[in-house]
Amino acid sequence: MTESTLATVTIGLVSASDRASSGVYADEGIPALKDWLQSAVKNPIHFVEALIPDEQSEIENALKTMADKQQCDVVFTTGAPALHRVTSHLKPR
Repeated sequence: MTESTLATVTIGLVSASDRASSGVYADEGIPALKDWLQSAVKNPIHFVEALIPDEQSEIENALKTMADKQQCDVVFTTGAPALHRVTSHLKPR
């Protein structure tokens, strides 16, 4: 397969930050992930992004939506401590 015939991958990016999600400062996690992924992945990429508060219910909802409804092939997370509490027990399907 040549680069032009590679399938598009859908990549979810979740950044959990109370302050960034409320506009106190700009999120740097999602832009950094996008820059790195665009240089590391040969396939065309469709990004699905969520900048959310550091709340367990918000994180769970974003992850479920990206996996189940938006059919992300993979989801990367960055941000606050609640991410570790929510994602540390997750296993690939």
